[in-house]
Amino acid sequence: MNKPQEIELCGVCGGDGTIDNAWGQRAKCPSCHGNGKRRVDTGFHDVTKTKPSHHGVPTNRQGVVVKETKPTTPMGILLMNEVEKTALSADAKAKLVLEIYEHEASHGQVTKTFVKKLRKGAGIKAGG
Repeated sequence: MNKPQEIELCGVCGGDGTIDNAWGQRAKCPSCHGNGKRRVDTGFHDVTKTKPSHHGVPTNRQGVVVKETKPTTPMGILLMNEVEKTALSADAKAKLVLEIYEHEASHGQVTKTFVKKLRKGAGIKAGG
């Protein structure tokens, strides 16, 4: 009537609980962890982190560095101030200031040719 349950042997080690490698070393079976029985297949193993402690954990990453978008050289700052005093729209002024900054970044300083070109394009008289 009551049949004893048959124990299924591990398919990796054959029920021995150990495995031998090519160099003659013996180790615990990675499948059954040494007990010799086939591991019960429970189906899907959910590894998602659902605990509240897993959310909002501070990381060691640095915050976003805000990129400087204003000129830093004395001539660049002077030119930026001249642009700010003009009657141009705020959007146009912002584009010109960004152009000054990008010129500084690529050339290391504001060149005389660039100053002349910018003043002519913005309608600024030399000297402010």
